[in-house]
Amino acid sequence: MTSLARTFIFPLLLGSLFLLPVSAMAEESSTKTFSADDINRATILFEMKGSNTIGESLAPGLAEEFLKAEGAIRTGVVETHSVEKTVLGQFPDGTLKAVDIKAHGSSTGFKALAAEDTDIAMSSRRIKEKEREQMRGLYGDLKSVDSELTIAVDGLAVIVHPQLAVNTLDTETLARIFAGEIRNWQEIGGPDQKISLFARDDNSGTFDTFKSLVLSRHNVKLSEYAKRYESSGELSDMVFNTPGAIGFIGLSYVNQTKPLALSESGVALSFKPNLFTVSTEDYVLSRRLYMYYPANNQNPHAHRFMQFVQQDQAQTVVEETGLISLKVNDATIRFNRNYPPRYLNMITDSKRLSITFHFDEGTDQLDNKAKLDIQRLVNYVNQHQLEDLFLFGFSYESGNEDDDKDDSKRLARIIANELEKAGVKPFYVQGYGSKGAIASNGTENGRNKNRRVEVWVGR
Repeated sequence: MTSLARTFIFPLLLGSLFLLPVSAMAEESSTKTFSADDINRATILFEMKGSNTIGESLAPGLAEEFLKAEGAIRTGVVETHSVEKTVLGQFPDGTLKAVDIKAHGSSTGFKALAAEDTDIAMSSRRIKEKEREQMRGLYGDLKSVDSELTIAVDGLAVIVHPQLAVNTLDTETLARIFAGEIRNWQEIGGPDQKISLFARDDNSGTFDTFKSLVLSRHNVKLSEYAKRYESSGELSDMVFNTPGAIGFIGLSYVNQTKPLALSESGVALSFKPNLFTVSTEDYVLSRRLYMYYPANNQNPHAHRFMQFVQQDQAQTVVEETGLISLKVNDATIRFNRNYPPRYLNMITDSKRLSITFHFDEGTDQLDNKAKLDIQRLVNYVNQHQLEDLFLFGFSYESGNEDDDKDDSKRLARIIANELEKAGVKPFYVQGYGSKGAIASNGTENGRNKNRRVEVWVGR
């Protein structure tokens, strides 16, 4: 692991460089780009390895903004491989400092951490239990709030060729398509056209997420005829250029393709991926994007970077790359008859906020994102001087309606207590049991999605 900044070759400081005032160097930076030779002259501050979804655009953008915040007067990205980049910054004294990014897939980030060969692992899925236990001796608990950071939210978009006359699928039908059981769109009411399958490679956290939420959920495996890609951008281009094609990618790579609205099998609600449905995590294939930084890592640059990515400045970069930031926003939501009547009456003249609180599996403990979302919500309420704050709790269906109602009320009260500790008193707190499910209760992930606390404000 790069526990301290690593220098490959000491920078060569040209005398003429010192004669330029900062303003002149800044002007020069608008036209001059970095080269591969500059990488060899730079001090590598820290390394990030893992997810291509994060590493393709978001990580380089965050690294550039971080270097600027550290004082760089010129920044740029040098691509050394299709999924490998070095982000460089030139500082007023002429030195070059850099951040190295290798984005070969989420699992490669955890493998690098286990080999002590990276500072930060980027992942588009949460760390698996076997990975967590494998590295516990090295780093302690990588699921702790000190090591696991949600940096953005993403929707795993299922995309088709833009001219395909299909708009909605449920996850069971989707699974059968990618298993090769359904081979022509006509079989599900579409045109008489062969289905062409496109999927991410096995190292990809995107594939891991799709496998977990769709394929394994319905006990099928990916068809051997699916074409596999390491790059999300390349996969999206292939779907756009192939009539009858279907694929899955991160929301920011939809580009010119058409995303489908999705629902869980047996759940009436279907959602199309957009900024709000992904941000609230109501969309069935919403997912979090993570960075894992061991709490015992002694690299001060990586430590400051992990603090930086939580700030609004960094979250603006998230938005600019097409991903969903952790900033709080609001929206007017369409009503749905599947929800309890009292709930529908309460939200008639209200707006929902983009924060939804979730809990660690099977517990009343806020998950790591929720712990940080408490302060984000407090800041938003104070900034906008909100008074009518509503908290609505929901549970998954256990088979006992009274227990479900009690569980949902308790979850809502837990969030209310946390807010009150920070000086914000909700106007109304209520639980509605298991009514209004947005996911299947047949999976752990679905139960976790259903067990939630929504936040609404009066208009």
